[in-house]
Amino acid sequence: MRENYVFVRSANLNQFDSTSLLNSSLISQQVIEQASQFSGKRQLQFVACRYLLAELLNDYFDIPSLPSIIIGLNQRPHFEKANLPDFNISHSGDYIAVAVCSEGKIGIDIEQHRPRKQFLNIAKQFFSEQEIVWMNQQKDNLSAFWQLWTLRESALKLYAKGVWQMKELQIDMQHEKMSATFGNDFYFQHQQLAQIYLSICCDYPINKVISSS
Repeated sequence: MRENYVFVRSANLNQFDSTSLLNSSLISQQVIEQASQFSGKRQLQFVACRYLLAELLNDYFDIPSLPSIIIGLNQRPHFEKANLPDFNISHSGDYIAVAVCSEGKIGIDIEQHRPRKQFLNIAKQFFSEQEIVWMNQQKDNLSAFWQLWTLRESALKLYAKGVWQMKELQIDMQHEKMSATFGNDFYFQHQQLAQIYLSICCDYPINKVISSS
């Protein structure tokens, strides 16, 4: 079995500006043309995510410029050429994150640290009884909620599923296992960074995660 390395890069949007990014040699003509459809923060978010993706490809895969990206099932983006590594993108508030894996496919989800009203009611709606018990056992219930939420979102994004299928997921935090009706393989990790909760989920065993910001 080949080793699977996952590369994750996160950033605050405020450290970028669209003009500088669009002039980068890492950015493809496709991104420049697509960026013209947006303006303001949405344009910056679009370009910055693809810039981080291009950085990861350049740094770890020796790919000097961002390859062509197409939109697949349920709006999940992927590279047009099937031999290229899989990637996934997430954003929350002023933060963005990109993940690339060397084997299999990947999903990533981030949530900016923030209070969430009625999070216990949301948990009861989407989480299993086992997950709610685990959440209530943690010192910080809200952080535990975001950990479970981002893990679920990353799994949905891995398999290009919608949030309405979140209840089909089951997470055993004690034994670090996940199962769902729509997928067979779930290998996941969670990180709590200074300003964001971040989760990744792959359909191939993860050997190492290399994170940077």
